[in-house]
Amino acid sequence: MVTTPLQLSKDEIFTCPIYRGHNKEFMYLDTESDKIIDRLEKHHKEKLKKKEITELPNSYHSENLWQYKEWQPFCEYVMQQMWNILHWQGYELKGFRPLLQECWVQEFPKEGGFHDIHIHSRNQMSGFYFLKCSSKTSKPWFHDPRPGKMMTDLRIDDERIKTAPKKLNHCSSKIFYDVKPGDFVFFNSYMPHSYQHHKGNDKFRFVHFNMTTALDAVQNIENKEEK
Repeated sequence: MVTTPLQLSKDEIFTCPIYRGHNKEFMYLDTESDKIIDRLEKHHKEKLKKKEITELPNSYHSENLWQYKEWQPFCEYVMQQMWNILHWQGYELKGFRPLLQECWVQEFPKEGGFHDIHIHSRNQMSGFYFLKCSSKTSKPWFHDPRPGKMMTDLRIDDERIKTAPKKLNHCSSKIFYDVKPGDFVFFNSYMPHSYQHHKGNDKFRFVHFNMTTALDAVQNIENKEEK
């Protein structure tokens, strides 16, 4: 019996977009970050010396920075970018407003730093802004967010492994990006991400931020008055 091959169409569905851009207008925050990172480094090394901790943290991690005047233009800028992205993606935003829950600067210790794979729950959008980095420092990795694929996956073909993880295909499970100072990366907060281990003299410093959507109190009052 001779069979006729199917002429198959293909739909790309449930995609996971990552948005990248470059803007050096906020590189002054690198200088603003110096005093923060110096304080954190001194604090942790004193604790290590006193044997209050057994090792340095995987990164020097600041407090929330939206509370400081110097950081507010940056915070407003990234909120607007992420709000635009949610709009482009088709979400209904009427009656909501952006709320930046976290905005931290982080630097990996020269003794070695990393971030394990994780997501940011109770947020809709996340992102990075890179202040200090080079070809020798860590890179951001993004991982396939589909648990069903992880549970049923097969081994990747050897020829595909040669081009992974910089070239995506349907069997890919992760990808990394080369970054330079001034680079922005935005992504939906459900996207698992990590940073590879970095140890060396080249400093690796970046800002990490997470945004959620909050009900607009003014809009809610207007809605109640209409009723």
